[in-house]
Amino acid sequence: MLKTDTAKVDEKSDAANELFKAGKAEWGSKIDLLRSEYSNIEDRFTRMSKGETDTAAMEVARKLLEVLDNFDRAFSAVNPDTDAEKEIESSYKEAYAMVLAAFKEFGIQEVDTVGKEFDYEFHSAVMTRPDEEHEEGIVCEELAKGYALEDGKLIRAAMVVVAA
Repeated sequence: MLKTDTAKVDEKSDAANELFKAGKAEWGSKIDLLRSEYSNIEDRFTRMSKGETDTAAMEVARKLLEVLDNFDRAFSAVNPDTDAEKEIESSYKEAYAMVLAAFKEFGIQEVDTVGKEFDYEFHSAVMTRPDEEHEEGIVCEELAKGYALEDGKLIRAAMVVVAA
């Protein structure tokens, strides 16, 4: 009885293997093409999603840059004298740091300026002037910070003064 059951299972197994081989011969290349196409579609959607995320991050960053510029102007113009004023300035600096931390999370970084060679893709030259510390064509002063994504996409060019 065991031998007959084993023989029946072997027959079914052989029949299933033959069906598998026939199906693989007929559909194997088509299945491989479908897997390849699925992989391509998945990659395309991933790239599109990344691009949309970058665009959204850039739009938000541009809006927040106005706020950061106001903070920078205030920090350079106001010198706190009393403890209360220093405490207020400290709370503003914390808010400023939080925005910068959020920028870092989104892959937004400051553009390098002072001491770097002028790069028209990342710097906007507001003026040139003689500078003894820097060679001609080197950024000698930053007037407004520039920001870019980690992959190099520019959000805002840095406004700079270039040594002449």
